[in-house]
Amino acid sequence: MTNPSEAATTPLALTSVVASGLPSELGSPVAAKYYDVPAVFNRRPDATETTALRGADGHARLAAAGYPDVTLDVQDRRLVIGHTNLGQLERGLATAVATIVDTVSRASLAEKELARDAARADFDDRTARAQDVTRAAERIRFVPEAAQVH
Repeated sequence: MTNPSEAATTPLALTSVVASGLPSELGSPVAAKYYDVPAVFNRRPDATETTALRGADGHARLAAAGYPDVTLDVQDRRLVIGHTNLGQLERGLATAVATIVDTVSRASLAEKELARDAARADFDDRTARAQDVTRAAERIRFVPEAAQVH
């Protein structure tokens, strides 16, 4: 399992299909043509990645790749690829889905890095200002004037 610090820099990826999550009637004459295929992520997706994969952007990317009826849903550490089948995944859908996951993840990681850089710059700026104020305050001396003689 990926630790939290690795997750902050590791692109999200799919590792395998969860065979136990496939319909039990697969391979039989009564098997449905299309069904949900669960796939395991290498780590838990963050909220931004989840939203992008589930949302209109994820669907638009699938449609552009030639899979307008396929859906994506994130459930914990799994991506449920809906209205598809193993054959479709094998013939190219798996590559399209992997590309979508990678693109979404790398965009999310880039946004996080920009936010970290901005936070770091803000912290450095506040630290520098605090040091300047401290130095200015340390220069202040409360010394009375010499007593005047009458």
